[in-house]
Amino acid sequence: MNNKMVIVITLITLVTLGIIVYFLYTINKEKLVVDTPTTSTPINTQVPATSTVIYNNSEFGFTFTLPKDWTGYSIIRGSWTGNPLNKTVSIEQGTELLIRNPKWEASTPYEDLPVLVFTTAQWSAYLNEDYSIGAAPILASELGRNNSYVFALPARWDFDYGEGYASAQNIIKSNPLKAYNMRSNNP
Repeated sequence: MNNKMVIVITLITLVTLGIIVYFLYTINKEKLVVDTPTTSTPINTQVPATSTVIYNNSEFGFTFTLPKDWTGYSIIRGSWTGNPLNKTVSIEQGTELLIRNPKWEASTPYEDLPVLVFTTAQWSAYLNEDYSIGAAPILASELGRNNSYVFALPARWDFDYGEGYASAQNIIKSNPLKAYNMRSNNP
């Protein structure tokens, strides 16, 4: 094979890999219909605003308190994948919700607030280190739980130091997630 053929094959391979990575990254990213936000006065929170915006997720059973300047936020629905750490465990998958700052733009992405959703069984297996959900040697931290789900913050979620990361960290420090129990569909 001559050098031109090697270069052409290499370029085709790189373009194909780029397309595959792009589709794998975006395949499960879809906008959710955001439950109607409500405004309230904070009660003993560390959110530095005189009023707040509440995201209510009735599908999984939690609310998330945001500062007033997050009015107009969006929810990006994606997924997490758990890679088995032993042969007896299968691949696990769950929902990841990104609460996106309304100032976010492609040219200036603001720090998202990620919420990983686990079933209680998945969370137990995760804590037993049956599978991992990232390259970090640190486990995700629990934000809250209800009778069906555990909500967690991924390890190193803010290590990219994106625009607005300090504000996002302050929101997380205020314990913004409040879980409520889901109704059983059983008679």
